[in-house]
Amino acid sequence: MRAALLHLDTALIGQDALAGRVAAAGGRAVEARDLGPALRLWSRPKAIDGLRARLREALPAADGAALVMTGSGDFHHVSPLLLERALEASDAPAVTVLHFDNHPDWVRFENGVHCGSWVGWAARMPKVAKVITVGVCSRDIQGPSPRRADLELISGDRLELYAYRAPDGADAVRLCGREWPTIEAVGEDAFASLLAGRIGTDAVYVTIDKDVLRSSDAATNWDQGRTSLSFLKRLIAVLANHRLIGADVVGDWSPAVYGGGPIATLMKQGEALLDQPWSKPAPTARAANENVNLELLQVLAPASRGGAS
Repeated sequence: MRAALLHLDTALIGQDALAGRVAAAGGRAVEARDLGPALRLWSRPKAIDGLRARLREALPAADGAALVMTGSGDFHHVSPLLLERALEASDAPAVTVLHFDNHPDWVRFENGVHCGSWVGWAARMPKVAKVITVGVCSRDIQGPSPRRADLELISGDRLELYAYRAPDGADAVRLCGREWPTIEAVGEDAFASLLAGRIGTDAVYVTIDKDVLRSSDAATNWDQGRTSLSFLKRLIAVLANHRLIGADVVGDWSPAVYGGGPIATLMKQGEALLDQPWSKPAPTARAANENVNLELLQVLAPASRGGAS
């Protein structure tokens, strides 16, 4: 599996070691910063279609499986496009989507897609057997009717959710008659074994938002979880007996530039003020994020180690 850098913002600009490793292994850099502002945070169908066309031209499915890094977590709703590409490139009859995130990304969103709503789109793709979300700590999962959640994903058995820690301190998340233990309650070693048993397909697609990680490991545009980088790598290692048909990584901090028209820009700015931290990360954040990207590159795209093609 080759790697690609999808430039929707400036998050990956300046990560020279990462860019060099990707290029040396035959990977690609896809320039799409002209599309980024309209896509950031949420997108209308026209913007999504524009990126789909760009990807078909610059990163065709015929090139085979890819690990794509896409910048800020504000672009996590790009993941279904990359999943579409992976399914087109693969002959897998069914795939499990393994989703690492501090947020469930399961809300309902009309006339487009939000970085917090894309799971419903992915989970309903014809060949997707299930989405398994791992590492959530946010309050989005708290209460009997979580915020705007598309709970049909759970009642329809399309989604499993394993929080690292439940916001109310419970030992499990209980929704729609389902119950999933928290990682903190069962312990990291036991959870790794549990996760291995929950993947029911040979083929797997992995999507990682780095806000699942502790703030000591990465810096993002969102509030962050409790997963360590070493534990994340252990959970990815669970896939050793499965076929990885594609992957994407989001979550590098970048200064936000919003677009999509004057009204959309104002709406996005207001939403970010309400939902995202106001402080900027330390100057060392880019180096820390690049280190995570290099580590994930080694785990998810082994052919990229040391520049092998």
